Amino acid sequence: MEDSGEVIEVTSALSEAAEWDARYNERDQVWSGEPNGALVDEMTGAPPGRALDVGCGEGADALWLTRQGWAVTALDVSRVALDRAAAHAADQNTDITWVCSGLLDADLPADGFDLVSAQYPALRSTADHAAERALVSAVAPGGILLVVHHDMRDGDAAREHGFDPDDWVAPGDVAALLDTSWHIDVNEVRERSISGGAGAHHTHDVVLRAHRLPQRSPLVGRGPASGSLGAHTGAQVGTVTATAAPAPPLARRAHPHDGGCYWDHREARWVNSRSGRGTSPTSDPAG
Repeated sequence: MEDSGEVIEVTSALSEAAEWDARYNERDQVWSGEPNGALVDEMTGAPPGRALDVGCGEGADALWLTRQGWAVTALDVSRVALDRAAAHAADQNTDITWVCSGLLDADLPADGFDLVSAQYPALRSTADHAAERALVSAVAPGGILLVVHHDMRDGDAAREHGFDPDDWVAPGDVAALLDTSWHIDVNEVRERSISGGAGAHHTHDVVLRAHRLPQRSPLVGRGPASGSLGAHTGAQVGTVTATAAPAPPLARRAHPHDGGCYWDHREARWVNSRSGRGTSPTSDPAG
């Protein structure tokens, strides 16, 4: 288990890190201190594994995940934020590795995480889609990708406040890269509720949740993945019995899950958390 008080530093863009450090130094607490609602809604009851928390901030999501049994790698460019996060975790029995780095500067293992969570990430949009590809490639076969951002469809209003949504990676940009080795479970605009902190004025989020289909392979087990921030060492058994579905249209609609089902990425099936009964990978979780 990692020492929750240790922060690993990786060289990253100094100007970006300095900007975020300055923002965190303006106040003792920037965010609400609560885990993000979409993360809780989507991952409650899911079997734990290895999670990557991209842009972890002051650590509320990482702490929630580790309490659910996940081994967490928590990534952020701000050393100030990570020091606060590590302090919050100091008196708790946590399995968190705090890494001071940007997403593209970190030496992440391909296929290295059972969950990659990016909650409101400040990732620059580039012509080569580097950030989107980094998120997608970090997910292990059978793993989950969860990307959440504020609903910015009214781009003109955002630009009037000095923020251009086109400059930043949105969930739709990530969804556009997912091929037939993925199944998109959720792609929707959802109301949000938060008690306070920066960003509390936003009323709706765009939520993308997808799972990567298990690879068909006669081999049991995997060798270590490349990358210094983690390795995929667990056994991987699975057979693809379904094809990936195209992304559902983005719409304001009720949550498609009934709260009683979750995707078991190890068994490649939907599981009813109340009864323990499974369904086929092609089943609608709300059915």
